[in-house]
Amino acid sequence: MTDEQKALAAELDQLADRAGQLADGVRQLGRTGDLIDDIAAGGLLTAPQAATICEVSDQTILRWLADAARRGRPLGLKRATWLIGKTRLLDYVERHQGGLPARVKVENRLKEYWSIWSRAPELRPGMNERAAG
Repeated sequence: MTDEQKALAAELDQLADRAGQLADGVRQLGRTGDLIDDIAAGGLLTAPQAATICEVSDQTILRWLADAARRGRPLGLKRATWLIGKTRLLDYVERHQGGLPARVKVENRLKEYWSIWSRAPELRPGMNERAAG
């Protein structure tokens, strides 16, 4: 690859990242709730949750977090645990981990798992047995 082709590829990567940022801005315009509503709808994920829906290891998610930060578009924030933005994760999967088919697969798995993860602990299957034992 020539230097000119490398420069063009780098510029295209920057444009793709900027397009993602603009898309996030447009999504925020249609937003009707607040942060708590976003979290309740699956807007924030832990690293293990992200690994589950992406069908990768926790370590792979940590590598993706580092890669995304190096690219200038962090997927989340590290506090007591990693808090990963759903939209940023989906954008990253689409751009760097398999395209639109991979994104759709992750979105579908999130819908499947979120219906379980979002239940109150006492309503989750098997929780009463574990709590009693």
